[in-house]
Amino acid sequence: MSHILVIDIGSSQITAAVAEITDASQIVLLGLGRARSGGLKQGVVIQIDSVVEALVRAVAEANQIAGTKLSDPLVSVGGSHLLGQDMSGTVVLNHREVTDSLLTQAMEQVQAQAQVPQREILSVIPRSFTLDSQTGIRSPQGMSGNRLDANVHVITGATHAINNVKKCLRLAGIETAVIVPSALAVSQLLLPDQRELGVCVADIGAGTTDVMVISEGAPAWMQVIPMGGELLTHDLAVALKTPIGDAEHLKLQYGHAHTGLAPLKEMVQVKKLADRPPENISLQQLTAFIQPRVEEIAEILGKRLHQTGRFEEASMGIVLCGGTATLPGIAQVFESMLQCPCWVLKQAHQEGLDGLLQDPANAVLAGLLAYGRDQEVRPKPRWLGVQGGIISRVRHWIQGNF
Repeated sequence: MSHILVIDIGSSQITAAVAEITDASQIVLLGLGRARSGGLKQGVVIQIDSVVEALVRAVAEANQIAGTKLSDPLVSVGGSHLLGQDMSGTVVLNHREVTDSLLTQAMEQVQAQAQVPQREILSVIPRSFTLDSQTGIRSPQGMSGNRLDANVHVITGATHAINNVKKCLRLAGIETAVIVPSALAVSQLLLPDQRELGVCVADIGAGTTDVMVISEGAPAWMQVIPMGGELLTHDLAVALKTPIGDAEHLKLQYGHAHTGLAPLKEMVQVKKLADRPPENISLQQLTAFIQPRVEEIAEILGKRLHQTGRFEEASMGIVLCGGTATLPGIAQVFESMLQCPCWVLKQAHQEGLDGLLQDPANAVLAGLLAYGRDQEVRPKPRWLGVQGGIISRVRHWIQGNF
């Protein structure tokens, strides 16, 4: 039995969770802490003090409820600075048997290729291996041949953006952590068949929409769309001439993704700026200001998937999560726009996590808990990307996913 601390650093709020990992590898949620933060924009730190304050509050609350004092978390990162790309590494075997040491050599080749100026490696994830002419090998250990090629998906982040996250963590009293791309965390919640046959995850947060296609059991493609729920709030504030805070409340409490789903006769009072008298509008009118932006995000996602040839790879459809995915009817809008199955992630199919997913905004948090358990990063977390840290996780990834 052990304990784990995870932190989701979002554009609008920071959430921390403490869970117990039982001897049977079950996750038991012990404490949850939340704090609003205005220190990030589109997933990137823009005000260190605000982020640090929110980190301290969220972690303290989660630890207090759980009765723990954990300070070595897994931490999510997002933002349009994240990039995913396919790479490969080769080892000449000369009829030798593939060992962990030779596998490590192939991975170190990939890591060396990915180390470019101003980029920091976050994840190196094997997709498959090729042994001589035999492709699609999942676990090559013990096999013999002349040449081993490792086909790998590498996720990197801008060094300055990652360093600013690390600085915020250190100022909040967190000296060591494992940094995990948000979309990669969410991918841990998918069913094995979905991961194998191909599915797209779209985490629609406040500032960004983090997108990842998973197929053949591993990440195949990742992009970040610099649009999220904050734009919906801004549209409402401008159109209704109401304060940002009131626009956010209207969106969360009364908003729908499509006018056809909003109640026909229900009205809501809208507070106005500059001491103007409040105005009553219908929920149909309110939703009319929300729907175009939801459709725009869906349209951009569809274009990105088609332009990169990834749409067909996500044959099972698109799973939506994040705070904006709580909008009633959002899955129907995406399905209509993209002409493929779309649904909101509300089940993790893993004991102990379904309660968290009653709110799709908790998907990254739940994914981090699953990632932490499955990758066995406890009890010695490190900055993911430091030499040696990635290689050990590669072995765990192969064992856990293949």
